[in-house]
Amino acid sequence: MLNSVSFTLDQPGLFVVRGPSGSGKSTVLELLAGLRSPVDGRILIEGARADRWSVNKASKWRARSVGYAPQAPTLLDSLTCEENLALATDIAGHGLDAQQRVGLLDRLGMADFRTALPTELSGGQRQRVAIAQSLSSQPDLLLMDEPVSALDEGNIGIVESLLADAASSGAMVVYCSHREIFDGTAQTLLDLEK
Repeated sequence: MLNSVSFTLDQPGLFVVRGPSGSGKSTVLELLAGLRSPVDGRILIEGARADRWSVNKASKWRARSVGYAPQAPTLLDSLTCEENLALATDIAGHGLDAQQRVGLLDRLGMADFRTALPTELSGGQRQRVAIAQSLSSQPDLLLMDEPVSALDEGNIGIVESLLADAASSGAMVVYCSHREIFDGTAQTLLDLEK
């Protein structure tokens, strides 16, 4: 449960939510994504009370403006890796074209798996595809829950570079991780206690 949490996100950059397991880090990301509503308090997005939005309105905003990679990748098993990325851009109505999506998969070392189904991938490979999916619509807000938990050092560096590029291009990147990434250069958005 989160109590007395208050913060403002109003500029591009890399932001970290810190805290031990069970402190509410994932809950913060779900609130920011419009997947949960607070029991008390409010969430303002560009001055509007987002915590009062209908499910439909929140879904449309999320599709257009948010890239979300939860701890357990939510790829559709019936679609190939490439099709999962295309779905994100189709729903958003903007983002990377087909060639750029393949380039993104290539950068993550997944180009050879672009026609594979998620069920044919390892945990780390699924995590990389989920990160690519969240980046493919070029969202304003990127939410990453333990984005490197299943990755080796080389792939962690690639993900750091991609997220830093997104922040440099104007996105607000919010992540929580038990590993210190970005060499401590991300701004602390929240420091939660259990």
